[in-house]
Amino acid sequence: MKKITVLILILWMHVVIAEEVSPKIISWQAADAAGQIHRFPEEAINNKQVTVLMFWATWCPYCQQLMPHLQSALIQYQEALNLKVYAMNINEDSDPEAYLNNNGFGFLLFPESEAVAKQYQVQYTPVVLVFDQQGQMVFDSRQLSLQDRVKAEASHQAKSIRIAPYLAAEVRQVLVKLMK
Repeated sequence: MKKITVLILILWMHVVIAEEVSPKIISWQAADAAGQIHRFPEEAINNKQVTVLMFWATWCPYCQQLMPHLQSALIQYQEALNLKVYAMNINEDSDPEAYLNNNGFGFLLFPESEAVAKQYQVQYTPVVLVFDQQGQMVFDSRQLSLQDRVKAEASHQAKSIRIAPYLAAEVRQVLVKLMK
């Protein structure tokens, strides 16, 4: 009986570890700002594209600081990786389309992305997820320890100015690895 219990425990641990190493692919569909329905990751896999999902809001100072860095990465890696940045707008009280247009960002806007955010358990902004050409998540910004990079008493604006370049550099490192 003891051997069976140990064997079951070992098998259960193997399943838990396997799930952590290769997370389940989450499929979703959502309308972009033009009303076109997109199916992820099916379209991304068919197009052999690397996809960045950025959950954001116009009022978020961290998002405001991060977006120019992601735009720069989009320009740099758009052709080589067929890179797309999906701006998954959540918790919005303004006009996200106007914000993107006024700031010259080339992201594909998905307004009202709360349902998609819920699938990924996104509860705050910004959250950046990167997916390879096979639709596998290869980066999740929530795994980074960002708050220890700035003084606790700093304002959100001051923190965002310091954290955004670090987060963007981490995203770029992932994109460089996907080039190989």
